[in-house]
Order: sequence, then structure tokens, then C-alpha cells
Amino acid sequence: MSSDWNWINLPGGHAEQLVADLEALPAEDGNQPCTGRGMIVVQTNATCSFHISFSSTDILPTRGTDVPTLRFVVGKRRNTMTSVGLGNPYLKKEPIDFTRQQDALLTSNPERSRTFWFLYDKVVQVAAMGVQACPQADVCRLLCRFQDSIGFRAEVCENLRYIVISSGKLPVSLRIVHVGPPPDVSIPRHLFDPVEWKELPWQGCSCIFELDEQHLAILKRIQSLLSASPLGPLYQLVPPECLCLNPARLLDPFRRPELLCQGPSVVADSPGDEMDWRACFEQVQERLAIPLHSGPWTYWPLRFDRADCTTVTLVPTGPVCQQAVSSWVAAVQQASGLRNAAVPRDMLTLTFAYEVFPVEGENASQVRRDLVREIKAILDKEWGVMEFIGPKLALWQTKSRWLPFQAAYVPSAPTP
Repeated sequence: MSSDWNWINLPGGHAEQLVADLEALPAEDGNQPCTGRGMIVVQTNATCSFHISFSSTDILPTRGTDVPTLRFVVGKRRNTMTSVGLGNPYLKKEPIDFTRQQDALLTSNPERSRTFWFLYDKVVQVAAMGVQACPQADVCRLLCRFQDSIGFRAEVCENLRYIVISSGKLPVSLRIVHVGPPPDVSIPRHLFDPVEWKELPWQGCSCIFELDEQHLAILKRIQSLLSASPLGPLYQLVPPECLCLNPARLLDPFRRPELLCQGPSVVADSPGDEMDWRACFEQVQERLAIPLHSGPWTYWPLRFDRADCTTVTLVPTGPVCQQAVSSWVAAVQQASGLRNAAVPRDMLTLTFAYEVFPVEGENASQVRRDLVREIKAILDKEWGVMEFIGPKLALWQTKSRWLPFQAAYVPSAPTP
């Protein structure tokens, strides 16, 4: 459902109007809206609050009833916050989360309208709102995932079929821009399937350093902290066996042509995409024979520098170590003939998790700040210095899973 001039004018006093039945809407590019899955985009120049509700009933009003309702309020508390919560009014009169970002609030100038989107998707158990007309992660301003210890939230939202717009205490006018199925607002699109909650195939190769048992155990503890926190459902953890330092990132699906255009090779003659990749890996392995042969005496002592909810950044213990790092990376680039895709700030960064859905909302942001503080305290106390040694060529199967070259591919026999 979309319209250029579909205006809704509501009197004050918490008046409500039914906008759409999600079961009656058509599919869009194979994405079918249905009970528990819907999205609405509205435009308004209102300076007083309005509510967008996903309700399980079309019987109005829902205010003051026990009807299961997921409700967004834009411009709540004199336009100091935009919130999301359950019930009308909210359970215990408190939202689940809220945002104070300026573009997520009502306009301060009636001559300038603002566009907002709101969605719920029971398949991934995500409620979200954002700005502009196209829902995506970078314009999301508020997001909750109801896969947590408070299981009733997902159950309450299971049968949300209708979209209702209501006013606050004062009259409000809005234009309905679009009503349809919820799009994917996850961050690593094309790399991760949030429905099946699994990584998608992705190929590449790089030179990596593995962790010793002591420091691997520290990162596992940090992963456990993240997983057990309220933010856990928004993140995917890197498999412990794949935790590594990844300073020389040489090949990925977008950069493979760099290898192909460096003159005639077995790569250009390989039939099929799979064989192309196999030949690429073999050629990189051959080019890196000398730098990898020096692995037993490639030695980097690194100490902790900083951390967040997904990465730990290390630094050399001194200028001699820094020179060793720079020289080794330069040697790898020269031998491979491939530029390093890792920028300097990423070369000494360990990734132990990544965001699947954006962390948006004041409560979520506070949880993240507290978690980062706890992670830093652990690393400050326990990391000390780790002595990285013995780099190896890793072939990436997904963005976080890799296999050593010898385990992933058996070199093919030369063509007679």
C-alpha cells in the first residue's frame, strides 16, 4: 500500500485510526507481509506526539485494554524522546527502550516535515524505527530484538496483525507513505542470514597469527560476557577456533581480478568458479613461500591497547617490534604482488564478534558502555604481552571461519 497524498487527520485525546491489515497486503519482491510481519513509513510536520501501534485486534480503541500491542511513540515527554514498548499505555508506564537522537524526534519547524519508518518482524524478532523513507541499518534509530530471557515479549508480538495510528493529547496529521513487508535491517547483508542465524559463504585468503591457549581463554571469557548480556541477541560470535590476528588480507571476492590481471597464469585457464578459487589460492601460496617459510622466526610481542564489544586492538611493545611488523607486512605485499586490504588500525585488531543488528537506543547504548568497561578491565589486568609467532596462510570460508591452506585444498596436479 502506498499513496502520494494519503493523509490521516486525528483529533487529540488519543484518537486511534486503523491503517492496514497486514494479511490483506500484497507481497513485494517475494517478501510477504503477514501477521507478525509489517512495516509502515509516515511523513509529518507535526510538532505534537503521535503513536504507531502494531496490534492483534482491529477493535478500537486499544488504549486502556489488555490487547497485545507493540507501540512506538514519536515526540514523547514534550519531544525529548521517541520510544518503543508493549501495551497501551506501556507496561508499568515504562518503554523497553528509547532514543534522544534529534532526527528521531518531531520537527521543530512546521514548514519542514520528517519521515519515519516503523517495523516488526517476528521471523527475526526485531522491532525497529528509523528515519528517511528506506529502512536500513544506517538510518535505524531504535531497535529491540525480543530473543532474550524475557520470552513473553516475542510471544506477545506473535499475532500482531493490524497497524494503528493514534494521536497524543493534541491533534496530529500524518501522510502514509508506504505500508508493506519489513525489509532486512541487519548490518552484514549478503554475508549473514539473520533468519537462519548463520553465515553465508564468502571466500578469501590472508596471512594470520593464531593465539596461544592463555590469551584464547581470555577472549572466550569476553565472548561469554557478550553472549550473556542483553546485547547478546544482536551479535554473532566468531568461532573460538577461528580467533586470530589478521594483519595481511590479500584476496577476497572483489579483489580477485587483481590476481587475474597480473599476466598469464593457471588462474586464467581454470574452468569453473570453484577451480578459479582453488588456482588463486595455490598461486598465492606459491608466491608467499619465502615469507611463510620464515614463520618460525617471525616474532611479534604485542600488548593490549583498547577494546569494544567486537574487537581487541593491540600495539607493539616497542619501536623494534613496530619495525618488525612493518617489514614483515611489506615483505608479504611484495612477494604476493597484492595490496593489503587491512588498513593500519585494523592490522593488529582481533575480532571476536560482530553486530548483526545495530545497537540503537539509550538503554542498549548504556549496556554497551558498561560491557566495554568490563571488557577493558579484564584485558588491562590479564592480557600482559602475547608473543605472536608462526604466521600461516588462511583460506576463509565465511567472514569469520577459516581453514589453513593445507586442510582446505590439496594442491592440484600440474597440467601435462
